[in-house]
Amino acid sequence: MKRKLWSALLGLSLAACGTMEEGDTESPGQQEQELPAGCTSVDDTNMTDHACVHYGNSADNVNVTANATRTTSAPAISTKHKHYTVTLPAGAEGSVTYVPSATTAGDTTESVAFYLSPSATFTLLTSGGATVTPGLSESITSGCGLSQVVTYDLTVGSTYILALGPVTGNQVRVVPEYLDDNRVRWYRDADGDTYGTSTNSVLTACEPPSGYVNRRFDCNDNDPAIFNC
Repeated sequence: MKRKLWSALLGLSLAACGTMEEGDTESPGQQEQELPAGCTSVDDTNMTDHACVHYGNSADNVNVTANATRTTSAPAISTKHKHYTVTLPAGAEGSVTYVPSATTAGDTTESVAFYLSPSATFTLLTSGGATVTPGLSESITSGCGLSQVVTYDLTVGSTYILALGPVTGNQVRVVPEYLDDNRVRWYRDADGDTYGTSTNSVLTACEPPSGYVNRRFDCNDNDPAIFNC
């Protein structure tokens, strides 16, 4: 079932923005900064819900006019917890830039998901003009209008060029999200009682494996009548 929580989250204070995980945390040395090998989608996730919060909040909107050429001097869309309305040249491609920052001191690589509305041709390039291959590129059903997400592993501090469009109406709305800011711990629920065992879990911003739930404290995961203990 899709977690259509974005409308409820919209009323939350923006001060609450940050790492969206339950309970357990990991030391910087344990954290993964690259897109997990088993990650096949970020569609039905808390990160998508979080992107919808910013997409639906007019106070988070930043209007940007894209450059007509692919250049590192194009306007930046690098501020966290914002959505950008990017106006493209009429009937043509436009470019903006993005510089990833470290979510934890010492990080050198970050996985970043770019949510788009409407779906558009999207090419990410290095400052030297080389095309970067995405780890994931997918159509999504978000419930808020975001319909495409493209996820990359990016080098912290480097300037990237984002080439967008052309699109009908000459505007693309973009919400960048860091996977490390949106990881949730999921717990194995073997008996289907919606509570998972605390001893078998995964921490991810991607869609969790089948049979995992986001609440724990099931002291007997083989008996659906015994949970929350």
